[in-house]
Amino acid sequence: MKYTPRQLLLILALIISLGASAGHQVKATLPTAELNRLNRAISSADLYMHDKMKHIDSLEVILRALPVTDYQRRYATALKISNAYLPMRADSALSYSEVAINMARMNENKVQIFEGSIARINALSTGGIFTRALADFQALTPDDMTPDMKISYWMAGRKLYGYMRNYVEGDRRFFNDYTKYHQLYEDSIVANLPENDPMRRFYLAERLVESGKNTEAKQMFETLIAEFPEDSNLYGMIAFQLGTISRNQGDPTGYASYLAKAAISDIKGCVKDGLALPALAEWLYQQGQLNDAFRYINFALQDAMNGNVRMRTVTIAALLPGIDEAYRKKINSSRDELMIYFLLVTFLFLVSVALSVMLLRTIKRARNSNRKIAQTAKLQESYIGHFIELASSTAYRLESFQKLVIRKISSGQGDELLKLIKSGKTAEEHTINQIYKVMDSALLEMYPDFIENLNKLLKPEERFDMNETELSPEVRIYGFVRLGVTESTRIAQILNYSVSTVYTYRNRMRNRAISRDTFDDDVMQIGNSSEEEHY
Repeated sequence: MKYTPRQLLLILALIISLGASAGHQVKATLPTAELNRLNRAISSADLYMHDKMKHIDSLEVILRALPVTDYQRRYATALKISNAYLPMRADSALSYSEVAINMARMNENKVQIFEGSIARINALSTGGIFTRALADFQALTPDDMTPDMKISYWMAGRKLYGYMRNYVEGDRRFFNDYTKYHQLYEDSIVANLPENDPMRRFYLAERLVESGKNTEAKQMFETLIAEFPEDSNLYGMIAFQLGTISRNQGDPTGYASYLAKAAISDIKGCVKDGLALPALAEWLYQQGQLNDAFRYINFALQDAMNGNVRMRTVTIAALLPGIDEAYRKKINSSRDELMIYFLLVTFLFLVSVALSVMLLRTIKRARNSNRKIAQTAKLQESYIGHFIELASSTAYRLESFQKLVIRKISSGQGDELLKLIKSGKTAEEHTINQIYKVMDSALLEMYPDFIENLNKLLKPEERFDMNETELSPEVRIYGFVRLGVTESTRIAQILNYSVSTVYTYRNRMRNRAISRDTFDDDVMQIGNSSEEEHY
């Protein structure tokens, strides 16, 4: 049976996927249903973010439309935007809290200045800017505050010292000091909130967990979680605590199940500073479920970087020692797995040889055919050559990166490894750039006059420089349109762009076109003459 290059590549990917999980035995039953729901939530994360940003965008439109002297409404709108941004983009929350403070000062309203200051402190805390947050917090004078203002003040203090405590967890001296203040502000909150207030009930149940009274805490949390929708922040916090209780009671499957529920809540609510997903990734890693573990930890890292939530990055870094230990145990008991990797590399080599043989046969047949077949064979030679080069380079870089990871983790250099990954100086960035070059080369070989013909569709002042050595993102995107890939979502996946970026580039190109309404159809006609037609 003969296989096409695409079929061989799919078979290779399947074998690699199976091999990556070979040699592992699951130590606990996986919560399959919850993990499937989590995977669907991750796939839809952009949609949840889009809905959230749609609401925030509407508030920003309102703010821009308000008269500059309408300090009252500008303050209220800016504060709403700051609070909406807080769980997902700390930097944006900080910017709008400062707008709210400025409006409150213009309005000479002390209560509003206080509310804006609390919003600013919360944004600074979430962003990990502790020195400034602490200075702002200590500048507030609670003696002159109303009861509601004091509650907000105590909650901001509890949050700030909670983050600072997590940051210095390895240093018992500072950890104990920050814990003392954290508990002090929490005591004040519990003593002054109404008896049935959800946050008061949450804090009391959390204290039961800390004191080892897991059964009582579980009953309180199960009652409380039923009162909130899945996308609320408190739902995710409660689910995380229920997971902690399950772990304390010796139920690892329940632990993972509740972590998945908490992670789903964070994703649906666009919360970027949650702990659930990194903790679940660590647990799955220890169970030998490497595919999901690495997918989740990478998603968590990307989420944190996109939202500029520095505290979540610190939290993920704190989990690396546990992953390091599990990984070393895996290495010590994985001689069979190393053999599998060797066989996979051998298989990759055989695939390359097979593709080379197919290439030589195609070239040999093309020599005895007409001009069109000869041109097609030449293109096939180029494409397969690019593929072999890319496959070989990728395999080498993956092997090199694997050795680097093993070496760094084995030597306890987890923090250095994290910095390296965040810096972007990894094989992934190089591979993406190499893929771009392969795509650009393939497009220009198939349609040598593509840029020239594309320029004919644009206004004279908007045309591209023909001397550019690298295709611009706009040209690359419309190259895919010419190849029949018209869905912006699919183009974004292939080029590793965001969907919004692709929409922006396409809209920008239409604005540059002579005929905006027919521009996409005109691009599809490039190279349709009988002399330029290829398969």
